[in-house]
Amino acid sequence: IADLDRSIEKLEASLAAVKKERDETIAFRDSHLALFPPIHQLPTEVLVEIFHLTFEKPYNVFASSRSGPWLLGKVCRRWRQVAWSCPSLW
Repeated sequence: IADLDRSIEKLEASLAAVKKERDETIAFRDSHLALFPPIHQLPTEVLVEIFHLTFEKPYNVFASSRSGPWLLGKVCRRWRQVAWSCPSLW
């Protein structure tokens, strides 16, 4: 029984360490949420609507890579995925 008690103590210590690490990770994540701008939380459909307002239609894809969906795609990975995969922007 003493061996089992020692095993239980070791497991409880391990569990406590894992719980502490989890709590520290959650605290770190929560303290850094402010670093993510609210625009990154917008649904894709809303982002597309905003993109539609940023340049004139019709857009000539061969005119310049410094405007339209090409330019939007240079902001960040998500914007690139949204802008380049939305046929209505082209």
